[in-house]
Amino acid sequence: MDASTQYRSLYRLLAACQRVLVVGHKKPDGDAIGASTALYHWLKTQGKDSILFCMDAPGPAFRFLDHYHDFTTDPAVFDAAYDAVVVLDSGDLRYCGIDQLVSRLPTGYRTINIDHHPTNTSYGDFNLVMPEVSSTSEIIYRFLTANGQAMDQTLATSLMTGILFDTHYFSNAATKHESLSAVSRLSAAGARATEIGRALYLNKDAKTLQLWGCALSRLRYSQAHDIAVTYLKTEDLARAGVGPAATEGIANFISTVCGGAETILILTQTDENLIKGSFRSVKRDVTKLAKLLGGGGHKLAAGFAIPGRIVETENGVKIV
Repeated sequence: MDASTQYRSLYRLLAACQRVLVVGHKKPDGDAIGASTALYHWLKTQGKDSILFCMDAPGPAFRFLDHYHDFTTDPAVFDAAYDAVVVLDSGDLRYCGIDQLVSRLPTGYRTINIDHHPTNTSYGDFNLVMPEVSSTSEIIYRFLTANGQAMDQTLATSLMTGILFDTHYFSNAATKHESLSAVSRLSAAGARATEIGRALYLNKDAKTLQLWGCALSRLRYSQAHDIAVTYLKTEDLARAGVGPAATEGIANFISTVCGGAETILILTQTDENLIKGSFRSVKRDVTKLAKLLGGGGHKLAAGFAIPGRIVETENGVKIV
């Protein structure tokens, strides 16, 4: 089925729905937030009774989005009946965080899976998975424009947020000419680009930057493997007086400014027995590495989580 046929099919499917639950993945990033608020807004304009759910509340940097305060984290929404549950930017229901909640839903709904991750498991009754597209927000943009839907400022701002977040302001390999064209048209539709830029890149306080400085001071390069590695421990976060959210974006930042390494790996110990890893690369398919460690993601940006602790020794750092 080609893309235009999928877009029309999805339009007909949603048009037939009255109650829709829109879900973004847990610990939502700019693309998940942008895509979910955009689709939620459009459904509202179509007269649909819609709910916007996420396991974790979006970060305060995204308060400029019109539907920021419409997010609910209350799992009780899974006790209600819906015609469709739309899951956005999630390779599977576990990553979305609702794998244990969907069993509570009354029967009769259809799961719609919209995503751009190549590791997506096609878990929906309807799957719109496009790994070649920069972001899930761009997929929503293409879906709406293919069906002749008008762009207002609210839609344009949400969609531009997601596209700029996942392309890192057009600085990574996910950027295609279609992404540039989409953002140009969204700008013409009134997207609030200045607010987006401030939210995505001018949102780090002094404590967060001190933590990033700690990670930068530990950055080590292996010429044999052409990889730069650094790490953060729970005590580093405690010392800086910040939570795990303060580590978000550091992998992208280092991969952008560190031109001497093909691959970047950031290890973060988020609690006493869990380490999260973030790969970034220019050419290597780091998804394969992430999969070996139980994770996934994109070819040039992937992640994983493993049990263990980061321990510093006289001979370097190890995981125990």
